[in-house]
Amino acid sequence: MNENKNDFTQGSILSKLLKFMMPILGAQILQAMYGAVDILVVGRFGTTAGISGVSTGSNIINLIIFTVTGLSMGITVLIGLYLGEKREE
Repeated sequence: MNENKNDFTQGSILSKLLKFMMPILGAQILQAMYGAVDILVVGRFGTTAGISGVSTGSNIINLIIFTVTGLSMGITVLIGLYLGEKREE
């Protein structure tokens, strides 16, 4: 009975999808806020060159993290497809 709790093939998908999405969305928001706080701190205590460096670095880190997150979500879809077909190998 407990197995069907997270089964996306039965029942309403919206509530299950929201539960699945919230941790990922939270991590994305925290990462964006981390970059914003970095810029605020360097802007308060640093120089304009420091602000440029933090801004550029923050964008590059966000690109890497968002790419890895997207790839991991795509791989999760493939794993779900194979598990749904009962092809665990």
